[in-house]
Amino acid sequence: MFSRRSLITIAAASATLAAGPAFAQGQAIVGIQTSTTYSIDGRISAVDANARTVTIASTDGASRTLNVSSAAVNLASTRVGDNVSTIIEDTRTFVLSGPNTKTPQPGKTTAAIAVESSQGVAGVAGSTSIGNWWVVGVDPAANTITLVNPASGPVRTYNVTTDAGRQQLPRVKVGDSLTQINDRLAVVAITPKA
Repeated sequence: MFSRRSLITIAAASATLAAGPAFAQGQAIVGIQTSTTYSIDGRISAVDANARTVTIASTDGASRTLNVSSAAVNLASTRVGDNVSTIIEDTRTFVLSGPNTKTPQPGKTTAAIAVESSQGVAGVAGSTSIGNWWVVGVDPAANTITLVNPASGPVRTYNVTTDAGRQQLPRVKVGDSLTQINDRLAVVAITPKA
Protein backbone atom coordinates (compact mmCIF):
# COMPACT_ATOMS: atom_id res chain seq x y z
CA MET A 1 0.00 0.00 0.00
CA PHE A 2 1.39 3.36 -0.97
CA SER A 3 1.25 6.45 1.18
CA ARG A 4 -0.13 9.31 -0.87
CA ARG A 5 1.96 11.85 1.01
CA SER A 6 5.25 9.96 0.46
CA LEU A 7 4.55 9.47 -3.26
CA ILE A 8 3.74 13.14 -3.71
CA THR A 9 6.85 14.17 -1.77
CA ILE A 10 9.10 11.86 -3.80
CA ALA A 11 7.62 13.05 -7.08
CA ALA A 12 7.78 16.73 -6.15
CA ALA A 13 11.42 16.41 -5.10
CA SER A 14 12.45 14.78 -8.36
CA ALA A 15 14.21 17.22 -10.64
CA THR A 16 13.39 15.16 -13.70
CA LEU A 17 9.65 15.78 -13.56
CA ALA A 18 8.34 18.93 -15.20
CA ALA A 19 5.11 20.69 -14.35
CA GLY A 20 3.13 23.01 -16.60
CA PRO A 21 1.76 26.46 -15.74
CA ALA A 22 -0.86 26.75 -13.02
CA PHE A 23 -4.55 26.49 -13.98
CA ALA A 24 -7.72 26.27 -11.93
CA GLN A 25 -8.66 22.69 -11.09
CA GLY A 26 -12.37 23.16 -10.40
CA GLN A 27 -13.82 21.26 -13.35
CA ALA A 28 -13.27 17.86 -14.90
CA ILE A 29 -11.19 17.47 -18.05
CA VAL A 30 -12.38 14.61 -20.20
CA GLY A 31 -10.47 12.58 -22.74
CA ILE A 32 -6.95 12.17 -21.41
CA GLN A 33 -6.15 8.92 -23.19
CA THR A 34 -2.88 7.18 -22.40
CA SER A 35 -0.91 4.19 -23.59
CA THR A 36 2.16 2.35 -22.34
CA THR A 37 3.82 -1.01 -22.84
CA TYR A 38 5.48 -3.28 -20.30
CA SER A 39 6.36 -6.94 -19.98
CA ILE A 40 5.14 -9.78 -17.78
CA ASP A 41 7.18 -12.95 -17.42
CA GLY A 42 5.53 -16.17 -16.32
CA ARG A 43 4.11 -19.57 -17.18
CA ILE A 44 1.08 -20.09 -19.42
CA SER A 45 -1.71 -21.74 -17.40
CA ALA A 46 -4.51 -21.49 -20.01
CA VAL A 47 -4.92 -20.64 -23.70
CA ASP A 48 -8.23 -20.01 -25.48
CA ALA A 49 -7.42 -19.52 -29.17
CA ASN A 50 -11.09 -18.93 -30.09
CA ALA A 51 -11.55 -16.14 -27.55
CA ARG A 52 -7.92 -14.99 -28.09
CA THR A 53 -7.10 -15.04 -24.38
CA VAL A 54 -4.14 -16.35 -22.44
CA THR A 55 -3.79 -16.83 -18.69
CA ILE A 56 -0.33 -16.20 -17.28
CA ALA A 57 0.87 -17.10 -13.79
CA SER A 58 3.52 -14.41 -13.42
CA THR A 59 6.73 -14.66 -11.42
CA ASP A 60 5.20 -12.44 -8.70
CA GLY A 61 2.52 -15.11 -8.08
CA ALA A 62 -0.40 -13.28 -9.67
CA SER A 63 -2.53 -14.97 -12.32
CA ARG A 64 -3.88 -12.79 -15.12
CA THR A 65 -6.17 -13.61 -18.03
CA LEU A 66 -5.45 -11.21 -20.86
CA ASN A 67 -6.83 -10.59 -24.33
CA VAL A 68 -4.33 -11.28 -27.08
CA SER A 69 -4.07 -8.74 -29.89
CA SER A 70 -4.01 -9.89 -33.50
CA ALA A 71 -0.45 -8.46 -33.54
CA ALA A 72 0.64 -11.47 -31.46
CA VAL A 73 0.64 -13.93 -34.35
CA ASN A 74 2.05 -16.93 -32.45
CA LEU A 75 -0.95 -17.54 -30.15
CA ALA A 76 -1.72 -20.87 -31.88
CA SER A 77 1.73 -22.24 -31.01
CA THR A 78 1.50 -21.17 -27.35
CA ARG A 79 0.95 -24.12 -24.99
CA VAL A 80 -0.01 -24.53 -21.33
CA GLY A 81 3.18 -24.85 -19.30
CA ASP A 82 5.31 -22.67 -21.62
CA ASN A 83 7.53 -20.13 -19.88
CA VAL A 84 7.07 -16.85 -21.73
CA SER A 85 7.71 -13.16 -21.72
CA THR A 86 4.70 -11.13 -22.85
CA ILE A 87 4.58 -7.53 -24.00
CA ILE A 88 1.43 -5.82 -22.74
CA GLU A 89 -0.12 -2.71 -24.27
CA ASP A 90 -2.03 -0.81 -21.59
CA THR A 91 -4.47 1.84 -22.91
CA ARG A 92 -6.56 3.92 -20.51
CA THR A 93 -8.88 6.94 -20.60
CA PHE A 94 -9.03 9.28 -17.59
CA VAL A 95 -11.00 12.22 -16.22
CA LEU A 96 -9.00 14.72 -14.14
CA SER A 97 -10.12 15.90 -10.70
CA GLY A 98 -8.37 18.64 -8.74
CA PRO A 99 -6.71 17.99 -5.37
CA ASN A 100 -9.86 18.62 -3.27
CA THR A 101 -12.44 17.13 -5.62
CA LYS A 102 -14.27 14.00 -4.49
CA THR A 103 -13.77 11.09 -6.90
CA PRO A 104 -16.28 8.29 -7.58
CA GLN A 105 -15.96 4.97 -5.78
CA PRO A 106 -13.97 2.32 -7.68
CA GLY A 107 -16.04 -0.48 -9.12
CA LYS A 108 -17.30 -2.23 -12.19
CA THR A 109 -20.63 -1.65 -13.90
CA THR A 110 -22.24 -4.10 -16.30
CA ALA A 111 -25.36 -3.51 -18.35
CA ALA A 112 -27.25 -5.96 -20.56
CA ILE A 113 -30.28 -5.64 -22.80
CA ALA A 114 -32.23 -8.51 -24.38
CA VAL A 115 -35.00 -8.19 -26.95
CA GLU A 116 -37.35 -11.05 -27.86
CA SER A 117 -38.90 -11.26 -31.29
CA SER A 118 -40.48 -13.96 -33.42
CA GLN A 119 -36.97 -14.70 -34.73
CA GLY A 120 -35.57 -15.39 -31.27
CA VAL A 121 -33.75 -13.41 -28.61
CA ALA A 122 -31.02 -10.89 -29.33
CA GLY A 123 -29.01 -8.99 -26.81
CA VAL A 124 -26.06 -6.80 -26.10
CA ALA A 125 -23.96 -6.35 -22.99
CA GLY A 126 -21.24 -3.96 -21.96
CA SER A 127 -19.14 -3.27 -18.93
CA THR A 128 -16.84 -0.57 -17.67
CA SER A 129 -14.59 -0.30 -14.67
CA ILE A 130 -13.92 2.83 -12.65
CA GLY A 131 -10.66 3.24 -10.78
CA ASN A 132 -8.85 6.15 -9.23
CA TRP A 133 -5.16 6.92 -9.71
CA TRP A 134 -2.82 9.51 -8.21
CA VAL A 135 -0.61 11.71 -10.34
CA VAL A 136 3.00 11.44 -9.14
CA GLY A 137 4.62 13.08 -12.17
CA VAL A 138 3.76 14.97 -15.32
CA ASP A 139 5.91 16.04 -18.27
CA PRO A 140 3.92 18.07 -20.83
CA ALA A 141 6.99 18.47 -23.08
CA ALA A 142 7.31 14.67 -23.41
CA ASN A 143 3.50 14.11 -23.39
CA THR A 144 3.79 11.72 -20.43
CA ILE A 145 2.06 11.32 -17.10
CA THR A 146 3.26 9.15 -14.21
CA LEU A 147 0.53 7.48 -12.12
CA VAL A 148 0.05 5.02 -9.30
CA ASN A 149 -3.06 3.13 -8.27
CA PRO A 150 -3.45 3.98 -4.56
CA ALA A 151 -4.75 0.48 -3.74
CA SER A 152 -1.65 -1.27 -5.10
CA GLY A 153 0.54 -1.64 -8.09
CA PRO A 154 3.65 -0.17 -9.56
CA VAL A 155 4.24 3.43 -10.56
CA ARG A 156 3.73 3.62 -14.36
CA THR A 157 4.51 6.32 -16.89
CA TYR A 158 1.93 6.61 -19.66
CA ASN A 159 2.15 8.39 -23.02
CA VAL A 160 -0.76 10.77 -23.63
CA THR A 161 -1.96 9.74 -27.08
CA THR A 162 -4.63 12.28 -28.12
CA ASP A 163 -4.15 15.89 -29.16
CA ALA A 164 -6.98 16.97 -26.84
CA GLY A 165 -5.31 15.20 -23.91
CA ARG A 166 -1.93 16.73 -24.76
CA GLN A 167 -3.48 20.20 -24.80
CA GLN A 168 -4.90 19.61 -21.31
CA LEU A 169 -1.76 17.96 -19.88
CA PRO A 170 -0.27 21.23 -18.52
CA ARG A 171 -3.32 21.46 -16.23
CA VAL A 172 -2.43 18.17 -14.51
CA LYS A 173 -0.47 18.56 -11.27
CA VAL A 174 1.31 16.17 -8.92
CA GLY A 175 -1.25 15.18 -6.28
CA ASP A 176 -4.27 15.36 -8.60
CA SER A 177 -6.59 12.37 -8.90
CA LEU A 178 -7.44 10.79 -12.22
CA THR A 179 -10.54 8.62 -12.53
CA GLN A 180 -10.11 5.83 -15.04
CA ILE A 181 -13.27 5.45 -17.09
CA ASN A 182 -12.02 2.95 -19.64
CA ASP A 183 -9.14 0.51 -19.89
CA ARG A 184 -7.82 -2.11 -22.27
CA LEU A 185 -4.95 -4.47 -21.64
CA ALA A 186 -3.82 -6.56 -24.58
CA VAL A 187 -0.92 -8.93 -25.16
CA VAL A 188 0.86 -7.72 -28.30
CA ALA A 189 3.77 -10.21 -28.24
CA ILE A 190 4.47 -13.63 -26.68
CA THR A 191 8.10 -14.78 -26.63
CA PRO A 192 9.17 -18.23 -25.32
CA LYS A 193 11.71 -18.17 -22.48
CA ALA A 194 14.13 -20.95 -21.60
